[in-house]
Amino acid sequence: MRRMLKRAVVLLLGLASLLATLHVARAAIPGIRGTQAVSSQLTWLRRVNPRAAPEMQRLFPEGEFFQWALSGLAAGRLARDGVDPADNLALLEEAIAATGASQVVDRFGAGDPLPHGAFYHGWRLLLLVDRAALTGDPAQRAEVETEARRILTALQADPLPASYPGRAWPCDVVVALAAAHRAAGLVELPGLPAVTRQWFAAVETHRDPSGLLVHRRGGDVARGSSQAIIQAFLPDIDPVRAAREWRVFKEQFVVSELGLVGVREYPRGVADDGDVDSGPLVAGVSASASAVTLAAARRNGDLELAKVLDREADLLGLPLPMGSGAAFALGLMPVGDAFVAWARSAPLGAALDVPSPQPWFWLFWLLALVPGVVALWMCRRRIAGLVALRRPGSAGRREECQHIKDGASEPGGSVMNETTVGR
Repeated sequence: MRRMLKRAVVLLLGLASLLATLHVARAAIPGIRGTQAVSSQLTWLRRVNPRAAPEMQRLFPEGEFFQWALSGLAAGRLARDGVDPADNLALLEEAIAATGASQVVDRFGAGDPLPHGAFYHGWRLLLLVDRAALTGDPAQRAEVETEARRILTALQADPLPASYPGRAWPCDVVVALAAAHRAAGLVELPGLPAVTRQWFAAVETHRDPSGLLVHRRGGDVARGSSQAIIQAFLPDIDPVRAAREWRVFKEQFVVSELGLVGVREYPRGVADDGDVDSGPLVAGVSASASAVTLAAARRNGDLELAKVLDREADLLGLPLPMGSGAAFALGLMPVGDAFVAWARSAPLGAALDVPSPQPWFWLFWLLALVPGVVALWMCRRRIAGLVALRRPGSAGRREECQHIKDGASEPGGSVMNETTVGR
């Protein structure tokens, strides 16, 4: 029984090592993950979103909204790129309907000038722009114009309109202003350049010592979870400023820790705890900020960092086939899949020549081999015996051992003295 158990353990360790090695090999494949990876994730998300969105709401304040909105934006981008336009437009329409449902809308209320706050109106306009661009429907274009003008009016009254009553995050306003700039590609917004200039001038007092926008109105420090969003949308507003701030962001927040590249929640030299915005921190690094930074890297043309974060998403997310699609983390956190699908669908900006830290993939190769090494150690005596039998002269010893064994089986041969055994 003990021997059988040992063999089972050895087999499991060997199999674990093989699977881990194949997983690291797959994640280590260089290059940007393309539309095929996004399509595979969306196939799964399309199926689970109706169930997953309410579940994510129980975990995160904007869980249900983000589950739909990010899936819709990824689908909209693929459709605009000509990838399965009918199916992806249908998912985009479903996302617009879901984010417009009363149980979702009623969670966001900040009053005038944006009835449901900067967060809701900004992300919602992004969805509406993609749909109107795909369909060309006059009524949908009119809806885009109305929503964009509402945002511009709000920014003229207050450069940092609230997302929730009494609480404002600059990153939400950047998304709203970026959505208005995307809308300007479809409809006339003659006041947009002036509002943009005024807005940048007004928020100069809301920057930290490095020059980046603070995390929250009234705060004094930038944070990775909000800066990642800002860096993903700033290129839509002012590409020149975006390139400048991107370099500052990388210096302050992009680090190599524990063999992986990630994004700190707080700038270098600042240590603090995680919260609902950042999620749990490991060595100061936020997983959510790191995922969103994949979108930011793509938008800013930092292909080197985008490749690194893409590969790490596969390494840490354990993407597995789920029916006809694929899901990360065994499908246990669908909003994470939505974030990665959206990030991977972000358009690539003009390439920047900026260095990026690299993960220690060699470390993960070694870790993948550890179970196999343990299995070999458990079999060391058997292996040593096999090696000894294959040495020169081992054939004679095998014959002699067999002769002794045969002699022991004959009548009167069961008793062997030390001399016989010694031979």
